[in-house]
Amino acid sequence: MPTLQRALLLVFVLLGSVRGATAQPESLGSQRVAIARLHFEGRLPEGLQALFAQRLVQGLSAVGFEVLPDTDVEQKLAAANKSLVGCQNASCYPAMASALSASYLITGQITESNKTYTMVLEIINGRTGGVLASNRERCETCGVEEAGEKMGLAASALRERLEAEARSPARFVIRSRPAGATVVLDGKDAGVTPLDMNLVGGLHRVRLVMADHENVSRSFTVVSGVDESMDLDLTAIPSKFPYRTAGWSAIGGGTALIVAGIVTMAFDRSHASCAAEKRDEVGNCPDVWGTKWWAMPMIAVGAAVATVGGTMLYLAPPRPSSGVGATASLSGRF
Repeated sequence: MPTLQRALLLVFVLLGSVRGATAQPESLGSQRVAIARLHFEGRLPEGLQALFAQRLVQGLSAVGFEVLPDTDVEQKLAAANKSLVGCQNASCYPAMASALSASYLITGQITESNKTYTMVLEIINGRTGGVLASNRERCETCGVEEAGEKMGLAASALRERLEAEARSPARFVIRSRPAGATVVLDGKDAGVTPLDMNLVGGLHRVRLVMADHENVSRSFTVVSGVDESMDLDLTAIPSKFPYRTAGWSAIGGGTALIVAGIVTMAFDRSHASCAAEKRDEVGNCPDVWGTKWWAMPMIAVGAAVATVGGTMLYLAPPRPSSGVGATASLSGRF
């Protein structure tokens, strides 16, 4: 092949690659959609049921979504929790979604009557079990292939709503005990707890920082369009100051001062010893002790020192227990 033709062929290949790359839809993040239930009514042979299931998977497929077919769903549920295999209502949908690690569930009802097909599809919120969107298609007097195309159209319409849901932000609330911790979200300061914000779907990392407390870090996954909250307990860092030793010492010293003050007060107005020639006619010495001016400050200082000691015992951190430090809970699915 001449050099010029090779060069032109290379240019065309590169242009085709660029066009193919730009034609890809925007990634929605790794989220799983599980076909939870397909119910068929009427004269629908197994081959036609398989065709409908295939067109449903094809219509729901989008970049960033992993579509789990109904056959795989049944196998995974049987391995995880057999009681969920027959789930058909909102009360068990959240448990099913959790077992499948799915953000959304799809249910379908296909009815055939005299070659007329009615297809009803629904998107189920995997977190709450509620219906997010539904689509209904009807194909009157249709052949097998035409009915399959209708199913593909219904699934594609549902996929558009699914993509919109996946791109919508979710309300996320972060709380801490105690409150007032600085929230570092994905490496950036986001505010202080309690913090109410909107987050895009996907994996996030949060770190709580508070003075005199241990930092807490967690990773969590946000499901777009699903409101969730996270509660974190912060553990106080034990102080190096010997509060208990100082407190008991202060109480002991203060008590001793109070006792000494009381004893000193007892000597107030007592006669001081003197020589015999200085005593009066009843034998009393002319001088008396004036100790109350010493006793009163001693009692006051002793009471203050004991009070400080009690305050130190009150402020002393609790003794470490055998339990874990920081704990966290998330109302929703990680």
